[in-house]
Amino acid sequence: MAARKKVVITEPIDSHGIELLKRETEVIYLPQSPERTLAGEIADTHAIAVRGAKIDRDLLAQVGNLIIIAKHGVGYDNIDVAAATQKQIVVINTPEANAESVAQHNLSLMLSLSKKICALDRALRQGKFGRREDYLGVELKDKKLGVIGLGRIGSELASKCRAAFNMDIIAYDPYVSGEKADRLGYAGVEKLDDLLRDSDYVVICVPLTGETANLIGARELGLMKPGAFLINSSRGGIVDEAALYDSLVKGKIAGAALDVFSQEPPPPDHPLLSLDNFIATPHVGGVTAEAMRRMAITLAEEILRVFRGERPKYPVNPGLYA
Repeated sequence: MAARKKVVITEPIDSHGIELLKRETEVIYLPQSPERTLAGEIADTHAIAVRGAKIDRDLLAQVGNLIIIAKHGVGYDNIDVAAATQKQIVVINTPEANAESVAQHNLSLMLSLSKKICALDRALRQGKFGRREDYLGVELKDKKLGVIGLGRIGSELASKCRAAFNMDIIAYDPYVSGEKADRLGYAGVEKLDDLLRDSDYVVICVPLTGETANLIGARELGLMKPGAFLINSSRGGIVDEAALYDSLVKGKIAGAALDVFSQEPPPPDHPLLSLDNFIATPHVGGVTAEAMRRMAITLAEEILRVFRGERPKYPVNPGLYA
C-alpha cells in the first residue's frame, strides 16, 4: 500500500476540512502541535494549507516533495507565486467561499458609518445621552455606490445594495468588460476618478498587487464628495492610511472603515483609531462560521484533486496546466 501524502496545515481552519483530508492523507496540524514548525516539516511535505503565514522563496528552496500550496482565503500576497511556479508547485485559493461574508461585512460597515453606530455606542457607554441631532445620520436609500472591482465580492455587494436600498451602482474594473456592467444594469466607468467624484459610498473590492498598491491616496480622496464614505476590506496597502487620516480630520470625506491595514495588527496608537468618524475591524470580513467551513472544505477538496492528478478548480498559476 502506497504511503499517504503529507499535508501541513499552518493555522486554524474549520474541522470539516481537516476531517476530509484525514480520510486520504497524513495531516500535520501545527496549531495542535506547537512543538512542530513549518520549517521543520516542509522538507518532505506534499501540500501546505496556509492562511496568513508567509511562504517565500527562501522557504520554498527547502522543499523536496511539495506539490501544492493551498490558500485558505482569497488574497495570496503572502505566497511567492512566482517562486512556486518555477518549482512547478500549484497554488490555489478559495475565491468563492467567503464572498457572501465579505459582502455582508462591507454592507454592515456602510450602515454603521451612515448611522454613526460605533460613535453612538461609545458615547452612551461614557454616559453621554445628549441631543440626538448631534449624531445625525444618513440613509443608504437612493444613494450612489461606487464599487472598485466587480468580482465576486463586488458583484454580490452591488446586488444587495440595489435590491435592498435602490442604490445606483457605479463600477470600475479595468479587467471586467463594460458589457458585464451593462448586463447587470450598472454604470461602468473607464476612469477611477469618475467613480470617486460621483459616489456617496466607495467600496474597494480588489486584491493587493503592484497596480493597486496605494490606489487611494491624497489625490483620490480629494476627488470624493465631502459627504462620502470609504470602505476597504480587501487588503492593507491599497489605501494610504496617512492620507485617509488627513482627509477625515479635515472633513474632506464624511467617514471611513477599514477591515485591513498595511501593518496588522495596527499599533494601538494608530492615528485613525482616535477618530469618531472611522471604524476599524481586525481583518474579519470573511470570518463567519459558514465561510470558514466553505473555505476549509474547498481547500481540502482542491488538495485532494491535485493529489489525484486532476486540474484544480481555482489555480492561481493556471499556466502550469496550459
